[in-house]
Amino acid sequence: MSSRSRTSVLVILLLLALLALFWFARCQPVTPPEPIRAAARPAVVPVPADAAPSPPVTASPAADERLTAATVTFSPEVPAGAAFRVGWTGPDNPGDFVTVVRPDAGPGAFGSYRETREGAALDLTAPDEAGAWEVRYVTGRSRSVLARAALTVKPVAAELSVPGEVVAGAAFTVQWRGPNHAGDYVTVVPRGTPDGQYRSYAETTRGATLTLTAPIDTGEAEVRYVTGGQARVLARQPVRVVAAAVTLTAPVEVVAGSPVAVTWTGPGNSGDYVTIVPKATRDGQYGNYTDVAKGSPLKVTAPIEPGAAEVRYMSGQGARVLARREILLVPAKITLRPPAAGSAGTTVSIEWIGPNHSGDYLTVVPAGARDGAMFRMTSTASGSPAKIAVPKEPGPAEVRYMSGQGNRVLARAPLTLQ
Repeated sequence: MSSRSRTSVLVILLLLALLALFWFARCQPVTPPEPIRAAARPAVVPVPADAAPSPPVTASPAADERLTAATVTFSPEVPAGAAFRVGWTGPDNPGDFVTVVRPDAGPGAFGSYRETREGAALDLTAPDEAGAWEVRYVTGRSRSVLARAALTVKPVAAELSVPGEVVAGAAFTVQWRGPNHAGDYVTVVPRGTPDGQYRSYAETTRGATLTLTAPIDTGEAEVRYVTGGQARVLARQPVRVVAAAVTLTAPVEVVAGSPVAVTWTGPGNSGDYVTIVPKATRDGQYGNYTDVAKGSPLKVTAPIEPGAAEVRYMSGQGARVLARREILLVPAKITLRPPAAGSAGTTVSIEWIGPNHSGDYLTVVPAGARDGAMFRMTSTASGSPAKIAVPKEPGPAEVRYMSGQGNRVLARAPLTLQ
C-alpha cells in the first residue's frame, strides 16, 4: 500500500471515530443535578432550606423520558413544618420526584422533596410558612410538571417560659410548648441577633424542659423557639444576662515557677479556669491554668519569669476575664556549692539550695554552652548533695540549676574539669 493510501485510510478511521463519539454523546441521557435537600444545621449559623440553588431546567424532554399522566394524593391541610405522606402515580422516570412549592413557582422550583424511586408513598415536610402551597409530581430530566394539587399549610405556635435574669455563661432551664417537629430547637442569643442565627441551643426532642448556656456578654438577650426546616422563630422571650460575682484570693508575692494556692468564688461554669500570666498578657490569652472544677482552693503554677503578674478567673465560654488579682513573682533564691575541680568523665557531688519545683534539675556542661544545653541531668527531687555525671572533656565547665518549666537557667556556678 502506498504512503498516500495509508494516509487516506488513517483519515477515514479518524473521521469514523469522531462520528462514533458524537453519536455516543447524543445517546447519553441528559440528567441535570437532582434537587438539593436542605443541609443539616451546622455548628454556627443554620442555612435555610430555600437557600439551596435550583437545579437547571432542560427546555425539551429527553428522548426516552415518558410524560404520561400522574397523580398526587395527600391530606389537603397540614401544620407548618409537619411531616405528611404523599401517594403518587406516574411514569417513575429516573430522577422523577414529588415536591412542595408555592402555586406560582416555576417548573424548576422545589422545596421538600422525595424521589419516586423511594416508593409509592413518600414523606415530605410542610413548609414553615403558613398559606397556600402546592404538591407536584416533577420529571427528573425536563422538569415537566405532570401533576399538581393544592396544599393548605396551617400556622403553628409555640410558647416559652424562661427566667427573667440569668448569670453570664451559666446554665439555665427553659420550658417550652410547640409543634416539636424534626429539627426544632430552642436557643438563647444576644438581643438583636438576626433570626436564623443561634448560640447555645437544645433540640426540642430532648424534652419539655431544656438546659441552655447563657451568653458570656452581659445585657439583654432572647430565648427563641426556632423551626428546624427554615429556621423561623415561632416564639421569643427576653432574658437579662447579668455578670457573675467572682472573687480571687492569692498571696501578694510568690516565687516564680512555684505552685500558688488560689481561693476563688464564682459561677464555676463548665470550662471556667484560673490562670496566672505576666501582667502585660492581653485578655483572652492564658498561661499555666487549673480548671475550677477542681474546687477551691486550687493550685496554679506561676510563670517562671519574675515580675508583675496577674491571677485571672477565665470563662470557659469566650475566654473572658471575669476577675483578676495582681501578684508579684520574685526570683527563686538558689545556692550551688560545687567542688573547685572534678575529674572529667566521672561523677561529682554538688550541694545545692533551691525551690525544688516539679521538673527542676541540675546539669554540668562545658563553659559557654548555650542556655538550655544539657550533658547529663539529676533531678532536684533526688535531694542535696546531688551526684551528677560530668563531660569527658577536661576544661572549664559550669554547674547549672535548671527550671522544669521552660528549661531556664536559674543559677550557675563554675567547675574545672581535669
